[in-house]
Amino acid sequence: MARRVLAQGGEILLREVPDPTPGPGDVVVRPRYSVISPGTERSIVRATRTNVAEAHEYPNAAYEWRTIRSGGVRGQTRMPQMPPTDAASLGYSLAGTVVAVGDDVLDLRPGDRVACSGSQCAYHCELVAVPRSLTVPVPEAVPLEAAAHVTLGAVSIEALRRTGCRFGETVAVFGSGMLGLLIAQLAASAGIYVVALDTNTERLALATALGAVATLSDTGAEGLARVRALTGGFGVDAVIVAAADPGSTLVNFAFDLLRPGGRVVALGDFGMDLDRKRFFAAQATFVPSVAYGPGRYDPVYEENNVDLPVNAVRWTENRNMGHFVRLLAEGRLDLAVMKAVRVPFADAPSAYRALFTDDSPLTAVLDFGG
Repeated sequence: MARRVLAQGGEILLREVPDPTPGPGDVVVRPRYSVISPGTERSIVRATRTNVAEAHEYPNAAYEWRTIRSGGVRGQTRMPQMPPTDAASLGYSLAGTVVAVGDDVLDLRPGDRVACSGSQCAYHCELVAVPRSLTVPVPEAVPLEAAAHVTLGAVSIEALRRTGCRFGETVAVFGSGMLGLLIAQLAASAGIYVVALDTNTERLALATALGAVATLSDTGAEGLARVRALTGGFGVDAVIVAAADPGSTLVNFAFDLLRPGGRVVALGDFGMDLDRKRFFAAQATFVPSVAYGPGRYDPVYEENNVDLPVNAVRWTENRNMGHFVRLLAEGRLDLAVMKAVRVPFADAPSAYRALFTDDSPLTAVLDFGG
């Protein structure tokens, strides 16, 4: 039996579950580290206080399975495993060692180091079975603790890709949490100028250290004037809204910061009461960034391991995951500055208590030992 972290009634519990066995295309992994995603998991834990069924990130009983393939394509013979009915799943980003593989997995074997994604499979658990499409190899040069951030890395990479920004352009990133700081590093390494916005001055200082050329602490006229001056009067080429805001202040301020014809990428959880005048004045394109990239929430791609051809979809979620690990191997990303709190897996409830405080760390890493 393996212990798994779950949320129930707003509390964290460890529950014993049967050890998984590999199905077709599966990789069974013993995690060494599993990263808590503060924003997502805080929301899940809080939601279990009122309704466990609606707390699950993916899948859940009410999930609408959209048709995403031609009727002439055979697929979806395997579907995601549904979560428990009395508690919510937690965890979607880990790294560890392969224990076993399905018969049709050709390029991984027991003992290999891997990183895994997926809220339907890469749980905070002592043993997990993950589809090959949600698994990437980790070279010896990359510490498993860093590789365990693979899902947050893929989410950040996909959000930056969705801006369409190129070398020499400028992106504003609203929110300097884990995702915002990863995006700042990714953009700076690609020759894209970064403007960071947050109310937390310590996190803005981190954003500056990681490559941001300017920081804003509010959505006022002074900040707008600074951004215009920085961009030759035009405004930024894109804005990534990576913060949570129940109101619509952030998204409408994003339109103000844009150059005409710029793009706003929706990543965080925020209000959508759009100001038509500001939206039209910016001639803005408004797009979502869906999780780790193309293939996400697609059982044909994920559970059935049917890849999307590289000539049609250059950057799938698995290729984004692999690129994050490559950037770690090349030393292009600095995760040490995030100062993640490392907590023994058995003490997982204490990690969540720390993340619910006003002065919470950026994230916490569950350490399985070994």
